[in-house]
Amino acid sequence: MRADEGTIAGREQALYAAMLASDHPVLDALLSERVQYVHSNGVAEGKAEYLAALRRGLYEYGDITPLSGATRLFESVAVTIGVIDMLVGAGGSAKGTVRLRHVLVWADEGAAWRLVLRQATRVPT
Repeated sequence: MRADEGTIAGREQALYAAMLASDHPVLDALLSERVQYVHSNGVAEGKAEYLAALRRGLYEYGDITPLSGATRLFESVAVTIGVIDMLVGAGGSAKGTVRLRHVLVWADEGAAWRLVLRQATRVPT
């Protein structure tokens, strides 16, 4: 299924909305079974590990604000590089804002474009 930048932007917006709402069924649909979710502290999780951590309250998102981004489209892959501010906490603790430069890699898996890689690095504000 051929995508355009609008399709990928919509998937990214849906990802952030699902993260904010802790909407596990939507996240399950957006994330590939092969996803690697690499956090800014170097922790890398597969789909099951990431969703389980969300259920345990390890990631509590308060806001996600995209600041910049650009998408490059290839035959069956789309790569988005951007900067976001993320208000996040854990286990009921106070949330703090982190600025992240991220890479999102989306793959055409037939029925839908799904996230196969998310890599984030903290950057100074």
